[in-house]
Amino acid sequence: MNIQYIGEHLLPGMIGKSLIWVSFGAAIIATVLYFINIRRKRHSLKPVTSFARGFFLVHAVSLLSVAFILYYLIFRHYFEYAYVWEYSSVTLPVKYIISCFWAGQEGSFLVWAVFQALLGMVLIFISREWEDHVLSVVSLSQVFVTSMMLGVQLFSMRIGGSPFNLLRETYSNVQDSIFAQADYVRMITDGNGLNPLLENIWMTIHPPILFLGYALALVPFSYAVAGLMRKEYYSWIRPALPWTLLSLTLLGAGILLGGAWAYVSLTFGGFWSWDPVENSSLVPWMTLVAGLHFLLVSRKQRYALLSAFILITLSYVLVLYATFLTRSGVLADSSAHSFSDNGMTAQLLIYLLVFLVLAVFFIVIRAKKFGEKKNEILLSREFWMFLGSIIVVLAAFQIIFTTSIPVFNSLFRTNIAPPADRVGFYNRWQMPYALLIAGFIAFTQFLNYNVNSGRVFMRKMAVPFVLGIVLLIPFTMSGIVTGMNFILTLFFVLFSILASLYNFIFTTGKPRNPAAILTHIGFLLFVMGTIITFSNSKTISTNTSRFDLGDMKSNAENLMLVKGDTLYMSGFYVVYKESRQQGNYTTYTVDFLKMKKGNYVKEFTLYPSVNRNPRMGNVYNPDTRHFLWKDYYAYISSTGEKPADFIVIKAIMNPFINVLWTGAILMVLGMTYAFWRRIGTRRDQ
Repeated sequence: MNIQYIGEHLLPGMIGKSLIWVSFGAAIIATVLYFINIRRKRHSLKPVTSFARGFFLVHAVSLLSVAFILYYLIFRHYFEYAYVWEYSSVTLPVKYIISCFWAGQEGSFLVWAVFQALLGMVLIFISREWEDHVLSVVSLSQVFVTSMMLGVQLFSMRIGGSPFNLLRETYSNVQDSIFAQADYVRMITDGNGLNPLLENIWMTIHPPILFLGYALALVPFSYAVAGLMRKEYYSWIRPALPWTLLSLTLLGAGILLGGAWAYVSLTFGGFWSWDPVENSSLVPWMTLVAGLHFLLVSRKQRYALLSAFILITLSYVLVLYATFLTRSGVLADSSAHSFSDNGMTAQLLIYLLVFLVLAVFFIVIRAKKFGEKKNEILLSREFWMFLGSIIVVLAAFQIIFTTSIPVFNSLFRTNIAPPADRVGFYNRWQMPYALLIAGFIAFTQFLNYNVNSGRVFMRKMAVPFVLGIVLLIPFTMSGIVTGMNFILTLFFVLFSILASLYNFIFTTGKPRNPAAILTHIGFLLFVMGTIITFSNSKTISTNTSRFDLGDMKSNAENLMLVKGDTLYMSGFYVVYKESRQQGNYTTYTVDFLKMKKGNYVKEFTLYPSVNRNPRMGNVYNPDTRHFLWKDYYAYISSTGEKPADFIVIKAIMNPFINVLWTGAILMVLGMTYAFWRRIGTRRDQ
C-alpha cells in the first residue's frame, strides 16, 4: 500500500544523506590519490597532491554540512526523523538539546569524523613533505568512519546507520501503526528524549572532548606509519611529538571529566567504577603515555625505537578496539555505558583489523632496519624511563585483558565470569603498578642520559627518601592510611613528589623540564588522593528514625527523614526542610546542623534531586558540599508516594578528595604546557 505522506520535511534528510555519500566518495578518492603519489616515491606529482587535497576538502566540507543539517533537524524538532525522535524532546533545555547530537551511534560517529576531517585539514597545511604519507592514512580512516553513517544493506551485512532515516522506516509493519495515516506527523507531538542519566551539563562537555582525544590519536599513528613507509625511522618523531602530547591532554581531560561527571551525578559515591567502557578509554591513554616516553628516549638516545613504533600505533588500534567494545553490543550485559548491537559488528571489526594489519605489516618488514645497537646502562635515565613505560604497558594489559572477558566468551564460547567486586579487583591489581611507576618517576629525577655516578645518585636520592619517611609517619600514626600495600604505595608517591620538587628547586645535573615535573606531580597527587580518599570514604548515614527500612543493610546505610524532623547523623543533626518541583525534577532541601551552646547552627545544605521520567523511570541525582579536606555527598534512596511526605537519604564523607582533583588539574596543565613548549621549539627550529 503506497501512502502519500503529508507534513514530512524530507528535503533536509535527502540533502544530508547525499552529502554523506559525497563525503564517503571524496574520502576514497583522496586516499587513492595520496597512495598513487606514495607509489611514485621521490617523483610524486604536485597536481596529484593538489587533487587529493581538493577531494579531502570536499570530504571535510560535506561532513560539516551534514553536522549542520542534523542540528537543524534537532532544533526544529522534526520528529519524523528516527534519530531526532529517539534523543530529543521539546521539554529539553537547549544545553541538553546540544548533546542530543552525540547521544546515539550515528551522531557520535559524525562527531568523530568531523574532528578527524578538521585535523586532516590542519595537517594538509603543516605536514609539508610528510603530507602524502600522513594524509593517506588519515583519509583511509575517514573512509571507515564515514561509512558508519551510510545506512545501507549490502547482502546480509549492514553498512552503517544513517542519522537521516525516517521514523516510519524503522517499523516493519506500517499498517499496524500510526504510520498508516498520511498525516502521522501531526500526531507525534514530542520525542522520546534523552536517557535521564544523560540530562546533565557534563554530557555537553565530556563526550566531544573524549572524541577529540580519540581523533588526535590518529595523527601520531599516521606519522609512525609514514615513517615506516618512507624508511625514515627517526625523523617522524619530531612532528609526531606535539600531536602525541595534545592527544594525551585531550583524551586525559575527557576521561577526567567523565570521572567528575560520575562523582557529581551518579550514586556510587566515587569518580571511577572500573566500568568496561571506562577502562576501554583509559587503556589507549596509558599506552600513549608509554609511547610518549619511548619517543623521548628514541629521539635523545636512538634507543627503544621499536617500542615507540609499537606503542604509538597500538594506541590508535586500541581506540578502535574501544569503539568496537562500546558499539558492538559485546559489553551490553556488563556495562551501563555501552550501546546495544546494531548490526555493525563486522564493519567495526574490519576497521580495527585493517589498521592493526597496516601497523603490524610495516613494523615487521622494517624492524630489522632500525639499527638499535645501544648497550644497556642500568644507571641511566633512558633505562629507567624504558622500564617505567613497560610497567605502564603491563598495567594497561591487565586492564584490557580483564575488560575483554566478554569478547573471549563470545569468541571461544566460554563462560568466564567477570570480577564480582570490580572495584576491589582492579584496585588490588593496579596498586603494585602505581607503586612501581611512582618509584621510577623518582629515580629518573636524578639521572642523566647515558652513564651516571652511583654515589652522586644515592646522595641526591637520600634527602627526598628520608623526608618521604618523615611525611609518611603522620598518615600511618593517625590511621588515615592502613594496610601495607597502601602504606608502601603512599610512601613511594610521597618520595616521588619530593624528588620532583627537589629536581625543580635545586640543580640535579640535568636540565629542568617544568612541564614534565608539573605533569608528574599532578599524576602523583592524583594517585595520593585516590589512595587516601577511597580507603577512608565513610557512609555517615544510619537509620536513627523510628521507621524500619526493611533489612539490616538499608538501615545501616540510610536515614529516613520525615519532613520537619531533626535526626542525628554522625556529628550532625539533619532536617528535611522542603521539596521543590520543576518539570520532572524534584529537588529536596536537607540542612546539616551542629549543636552549639544549646542551639542548632546550620553548617551547610545539600540539594539532592530526583528526575521522575515518565518513560524511563526515576534517576536520583546526588549533591555535594566541598570543603578543603573533605566532601559531604548525599543522594535520595527513595521517597514516599507523595514526594513531600518523607525521604530516605544516604550520605557519604570523602576525605582529601580535593587532593585528587588538584592532581588531575595539574596533570592536564602540565601536559598542555608540554604541548605548547614543543610547538614553540618547532617554531624556533
